[in-house]
Amino acid sequence: MDSRIARPAALLLAALCALLLLGVDAVLGTVAPVRAGSAAATVSGTLTERSGRPAGQVRVTLAPDSGAEHPTYSTTTDRAGRWRVSGVSAGRYRITNQMPGVFRPRYYPSRLAFPWGAVTVPTRGRLVVDDVLPPAGRIRFVAADAATGAEVRNFCVQDPMELGLICTNPAGTFPNGYVDLEVPPGHYRFTGAANDGVHEGGMVEATAVAGRVTRATLPVQPPGNELRVTLRDRATGAPVPNAGIIAISMDKRFPDIYDANEISDENGVVRFRSLHPDRYNIWAGGSAEGHGAQWVGPSGGTGDRTKALVVAPGPGITTLPDILLDRAGSITGSITDAVTGQPVSVTVALTTYDPFWYETTRKVPGDGSYTFSGLGPYEWSLAFIPPGNGGANSVYATQWSGGAPNSVKATRIKVVAGGVTVANERMSAGTAVSGQADGLPVYGYGYPVHVYNADTGDIVAVDENVEDGRYDVRLLPGQRVRLCLHPDRCYPDYVRQVDASAIRVGTSPFTVNFPGRRR
Repeated sequence: MDSRIARPAALLLAALCALLLLGVDAVLGTVAPVRAGSAAATVSGTLTERSGRPAGQVRVTLAPDSGAEHPTYSTTTDRAGRWRVSGVSAGRYRITNQMPGVFRPRYYPSRLAFPWGAVTVPTRGRLVVDDVLPPAGRIRFVAADAATGAEVRNFCVQDPMELGLICTNPAGTFPNGYVDLEVPPGHYRFTGAANDGVHEGGMVEATAVAGRVTRATLPVQPPGNELRVTLRDRATGAPVPNAGIIAISMDKRFPDIYDANEISDENGVVRFRSLHPDRYNIWAGGSAEGHGAQWVGPSGGTGDRTKALVVAPGPGITTLPDILLDRAGSITGSITDAVTGQPVSVTVALTTYDPFWYETTRKVPGDGSYTFSGLGPYEWSLAFIPPGNGGANSVYATQWSGGAPNSVKATRIKVVAGGVTVANERMSAGTAVSGQADGLPVYGYGYPVHVYNADTGDIVAVDENVEDGRYDVRLLPGQRVRLCLHPDRCYPDYVRQVDASAIRVGTSPFTVNFPGRRR
């Protein structure tokens, strides 16, 4: 699982070190000798730390920006942080800075991860590329049995920068029972899993401090952990069989296919086995016998997820209080254009969603009118999502009941058991927001642009097609939003969503350009 184990590049780097001892600029790949007047240049620069101190003994590598393997050039900074590579063929190159004894390389310009910058090397002459190493804190992880504290040497940790797992391995980068991750300063929740065939997952919080090492222990669950709960009819106390419930991480605004879905047995009992350690809300979807859906609250059902019970299962068996299901009611109403009064077609859902998880979100079609049935007798808010999800092809903005910009400000709709509540909605065009999104990351296809409400994390728009480098969305005024190419690649500088700029949406169209690749 350690994608960095036994890479052939390690052998190449060893060969390069030998060349450097001879005082030779290293060239990976076949490059013709450089002669006077040939089409080659010299690239040099000075690498410093943020404190201004020179960064010595750092491996500097120039690789083709196209992703091709050759030609690739490499050298090492001297004590003053200076480096120089001669005979570089004209073209565009990425620059990677590998510090000694550090797992994660740094990238020009001053980055820990995507998007990489690129420089254009001229046909002849010299190019100077100075750079500053980005701030980073190192977190050293060990793992232990969550019940006994016994050491677990084989485990993996989710890397928030590269969105993959980094693992211990006797023959790999981390052979000694620990994993080091360098990340930007800040507070993180890390998930991981044992890799010993016995233990299961774990979660730990840690704060990275620039230039320092933070130690964290991942408490991996011993086998046999279980979250258990019984579903009952509130009026009779009878168990409710064949009813579905979902455990959804608090960090998620919408369910997906990887969430824990279970069905109650003939005694109304639900068992979540081997549930990954996390903080969960529980969604009970009602039953075929007429029970309504609910977020499980501390003392009964609720239609407001912010009031839902928070469940953090630990080792062994965790038993929750019985879930009491109430009789269902429904909401119905018209959906019209706020200006013309004409009928409007939208999707009506309990939450906004990523189009990728469209099929997993509770929703109904709305074609000038809608009916949302099967809801428990609580106060609910509904999301009204236009075709195109508020993206380039949408003529309306996503909004919540009552024309609100997010779920917290939404008008609450009281559902009555066995009854029908009327809630009409008038759709607004919102404010047009556009910009360029032609920077990285690039993985052979255009990344969609997701727009999140800054106060709730609700998705409020998605432009799924930005291959042309441009995005267009419509947003309801009166909210602050964060724009992202991925939840952890957000404006202005491809930072985590929590660190992204919160941009206020007014009534006038405006432009927000993602930083492009450094030229």
